[in-house]
Amino acid sequence: MSDASGTPVLDRVTIMPVVMQALLDDDARPLGDPEEVGVGRIVARGAGILTGMPVAKEAFGRMGVRCRASVAEGAPIVGGDQVAELGGPVAAMRGAAPTALRFLTSLSEVASGRREPEHGDPFGDYALALRLSGQDPVGHDGPSFALEI
Repeated sequence: MSDASGTPVLDRVTIMPVVMQALLDDDARPLGDPEEVGVGRIVARGAGILTGMPVAKEAFGRMGVRCRASVAEGAPIVGGDQVAELGGPVAAMRGAAPTALRFLTSLSEVASGRREPEHGDPFGDYALALRLSGQDPVGHDGPSFALEI
């Protein structure tokens, strides 16, 4: 699916069931004091093309955490870049982070040319479309992400 300008997009109807199943498979649960509220951020640990923020937002949102992108989907990133701000229950941030960061890393690796998408994976196909229509991935050392609270 693409927007009016031809840029690939993921719709929420596609994202929601996949994220829900991933959170269940990961046994995602709040970790820590359920009353502690705070802010956090997602930081890039390597260079690449940021891909998968709508999926990460859904994962955090399902756990009650607000997630606001700091970098546009499909934009180049380098290690140390803040790619999102989080707010809400800290325990929920910790619980959702493994799922959300796995999606961000996996999709950013595809968009950055570090690996190919799995056959029939709509998220992987989306990331590949971003690679083919966007920034040059050559020279990127590979994206990964960390939660900082």
